[in-house]
Amino acid sequence: MTDTDQQDTFRLDAIGVVHSPYETPTDAPHQGFADDAESELEIFETYADALAGIEDVLRVTVVYWADQADRSEWVGDDGVGAFARRSPNRPNPLNICTCTVLETDSRRMRVRGLDAVDGSPLVDIKPAIQAER
Repeated sequence: MTDTDQQDTFRLDAIGVVHSPYETPTDAPHQGFADDAESELEIFETYADALAGIEDVLRVTVVYWADQADRSEWVGDDGVGAFARRSPNRPNPLNICTCTVLETDSRRMRVRGLDAVDGSPLVDIKPAIQAER
């Protein structure tokens, strides 16, 4: 079987958009926890109901598409490949970052510790730590 036999096409639908202080990938930290900047996750109206119960979540794992990533640069100047580093430059720039939830409302979440560039498509939000009920 060849590599081309293994290639599949996947469909991801954005559930929202990231609003962050980072304009370019070089502005963003390589690890979200390395910076205490605040960002906002705007959820599209279609998916607003999916936020039900999110007020009990203390930390979330944010899944986003690094749409400004260079998908042809897989090895850095130091010879280390994309699969061995936290670089947005990878064959499929689907990135994750665990963030602290600061505030939520019907369609927005304010978080700390996100490493996404402003305008990045939001793909998913997963609870990482929930408050005790």
